[in-house]
Amino acid sequence: MIAIREFVKIKNNRINLLLPKDFNYDEVEVIVLPKTEFDYWNDEEVAQIGKIGQISKSFEEDGEDYSKW
Repeated sequence: MIAIREFVKIKNNRINLLLPKDFNYDEVEVIVLPKTEFDYWNDEEVAQIGKIGQISKSFEEDGEDYSKW
């Protein structure tokens, strides 16, 4: 998955996002959050997002049976 994170200024209740030329998709999902509510992530944390394990074996043992979910 390719994700673009950008802080933009609002002008006349509008935003303008310029996508890279190699961003070749017909549709995108746009989520708009006020910057003050999302300002707690630093660059290092954002870089770690893609490294989060996707299977329960990658999590520390916590006694929870995730197969019931």
